[in-house]
Amino acid sequence: MLGTVLAFLVTLVALLWWRSRPRNPPPSPGLALPVVGHLHLFQDNPVDQLDTWRQRLGNIYTLQMGPFRCVMLSGYELISEALLNHHESLLERPNNFSHEELFKYSGIISLGGRKWKEQRAFLQSTLRSLGMGRDVMAERIRIEADYLLATIDGFNGQASDISNLVMVCVTNVITGVTFSKRFDQGDKIIVYWLGFLKRLFHLLGSSAVINFFPVLKYLPGDRFNYKELKSIIRQMRATILEWTEKDKRTINESDEAFEDIVQAFLTEIERKKSQGVKDTSLDDVNLLSSALSLFNAGTETVTNTIVFAVLYMINFPNIQAKLYQEIKDLVGTDRAPDVSDKHKLKFLTAFIMETQRFACVIPLGIDRLSTKDVSLGGFTVTAGTSVMVNLDSVLRDEKVWGDPEVFRPDRFLDENGSVVAKKEFVPFSIGKRNCIGEGLATMELFIFISALVQKFEFFPENEGQIPSMEPDIGFSKVAKPFKVRAISRMK
Repeated sequence: MLGTVLAFLVTLVALLWWRSRPRNPPPSPGLALPVVGHLHLFQDNPVDQLDTWRQRLGNIYTLQMGPFRCVMLSGYELISEALLNHHESLLERPNNFSHEELFKYSGIISLGGRKWKEQRAFLQSTLRSLGMGRDVMAERIRIEADYLLATIDGFNGQASDISNLVMVCVTNVITGVTFSKRFDQGDKIIVYWLGFLKRLFHLLGSSAVINFFPVLKYLPGDRFNYKELKSIIRQMRATILEWTEKDKRTINESDEAFEDIVQAFLTEIERKKSQGVKDTSLDDVNLLSSALSLFNAGTETVTNTIVFAVLYMINFPNIQAKLYQEIKDLVGTDRAPDVSDKHKLKFLTAFIMETQRFACVIPLGIDRLSTKDVSLGGFTVTAGTSVMVNLDSVLRDEKVWGDPEVFRPDRFLDENGSVVAKKEFVPFSIGKRNCIGEGLATMELFIFISALVQKFEFFPENEGQIPSMEPDIGFSKVAKPFKVRAISRMK
């Protein structure tokens, strides 16, 4: 009798498993082991590993990561099909450690569905009202660029690591827009904060395994940096809460311009309350999370891109010379280049684009959750599957760029010298859920980099010892630490 019952249970379990299997799933890279899935197949560099699997399996494949099924998408055509044609089905975030415990399913990064749409629309409108794409925003960036130039000039050509300095100046742009705050280079608060920020982005890469194996956070010690990550986010949230200064803020009840994002957010919260609206993302929790998200993402990506630009100028002095000559010929040296000069400075624009492509600071887009079965690339992505897009596969696609491993700004110029941006140029991702700060970041990159090129000539710390262009990879790509000698062109 017992044998019959056991046989029935085994048969039932097998049947349920069979019926729950994905139909027509994308291929996988190999054997998925019990408990660990495909984790055992990963090598040291996950980006290179994903590219290797792409070469073998194609632009869509399945990874079993512990109990979670993840589909990886590569190549522009497939990624655009997913993010443009199936946007509504891929709007949510999966249930994992990052979104649940770090971001608390709140803010512009982790919200999904209708509340995400509400948050996105509000922040886009607020950024426009604060001057996104206009002279008022350019002037705010220019102040920080001038501070950057003056501080570097004070080094008097001595070799220095300028990454922290660049980060402070970029930070001041986003803290000004968000909190109406500005910090000096030696301010203990910002030095403390930026140390946290760098560590956060490093740990988001190394601790990603917890997303798929949450049991690891209960192990003794902190082998996967779970406790440290939680501590960093907790302290960041506490600081952001202080910076919002809710008790000191004046609600803007008129139609006059807002001071910053926080004032706009607090005003909208009060408006929703007065209207009796309860089911809204415009509340205190999402204010905190969106402010934190804007600060972190807006600082890290722009800083890394500017630092990579300086690194590439050192590695390619002929390109650096051409950049300066263009500015000298078309703008001169009596005034700093401004956004209105962008249409003239075509090689500089191409250089910035090639820096974004070559560095690919954010190689993987933030994960999505398929809320219903989706047909992609001839396969079925079933509901409940995590979906990730490999932006690195687009920006370094040999079929698109020909020689993607070569740093060549001219690839963005046509035979007439005009700037040409291919549809595959996707450093900010694509679709309705692309980077909300793309306009601000583009303006920052142009103003900061053009100012640096006009003011200084950059050399390696030691003559003949060119720093490596190979990045360190965590959640983002970061240039390996290097020092540069910046010699003023004005002396």
